[in-house]
Amino acid sequence: MPRKLKIVDELENELKNLKSKSKDTAKKETKTKKKESKDKKKASTKLEKEQKKSAFAEKDTKKKNNLLSNLTLTKKTRAKKTTKPKSKSKVIITKTNKPKKQPIVEYYDLPYRYNQTVVKVLAQTPTTLFVYWDISDDDRARFETTYGKDFFYTTKPVLIIHNKTQGYSFEIDINDFANSWYIHVVDSNCQYDIELGRRPKPNTHVPQIQHNYVYVSSSNIIDSPNDHILFEKPARTLYFRNVKNNNVTTRQITDFPIIKNMQNLYNIPDLYKNLYSKLYNDQILTEYEDKDIKINNPSSGNTSSRSSFI
Repeated sequence: MPRKLKIVDELENELKNLKSKSKDTAKKETKTKKKESKDKKKASTKLEKEQKKSAFAEKDTKKKNNLLSNLTLTKKTRAKKTTKPKSKSKVIITKTNKPKKQPIVEYYDLPYRYNQTVVKVLAQTPTTLFVYWDISDDDRARFETTYGKDFFYTTKPVLIIHNKTQGYSFEIDINDFANSWYIHVVDSNCQYDIELGRRPKPNTHVPQIQHNYVYVSSSNIIDSPNDHILFEKPARTLYFRNVKNNNVTTRQITDFPIIKNMQNLYNIPDLYKNLYSKLYNDQILTEYEDKDIKINNPSSGNTSSRSSFI
């Protein structure tokens, strides 16, 4: 019996050893499998990255090739458009819904000057004249050759206004920064013309200029209009014409509120007859009659016409 027990113990020990060896080998195998799986994963990720890079590179090359092909096609089409066809061929036109072209709005600025020696005068009101002037480049060069290169620096412009109707003149000093001027005159219904000249500036002397004045140019003759209306036969009636339909309506002067208020204010029974005839006696050509009114404007060629208002 004891011998048998020893054998059994030995067998059990061997079994234990075998089991432990099998466990160790199994562990080693699992470790190696894990390592192999990790290595495979790493290799697969590397392959995926390399494949993505290659795909991006292929896309870039395709884009570049497409751009180059488009450029070559556009160049060819432009060359075809510029070259005239040798033989006539029928062209089939297909209608397309193209957007309508908007009209081009053109804008032009008036020139600052026309390079002409000119003086022009216009009547803005009976007592206000508007004058503009300019000196051409050729005339400027002529003045500089005759009076020196510093002629326009040592002199200043002057406007001389001549009232030809009443026979008097007056001057206005201006500067070289202006090319137009508004002139206020005292007398209306007169003929005016304006002279442009140059005089030496204060504390300067130009020996070439005689009588201290250089004539440049003169303007046109302008007739300033009247500042009032002359009545041949003053009356109480005013006529209003509608420009659109030419209908004429009448209204009594005494019906206007301002006339009524003035009559009440100054206690004048007939304001139009008494006050107007006294204030404007030189404008009334005949005695007062209650008839149609006629207007005579001497500045328009002494032509009589019936008053009309818009």
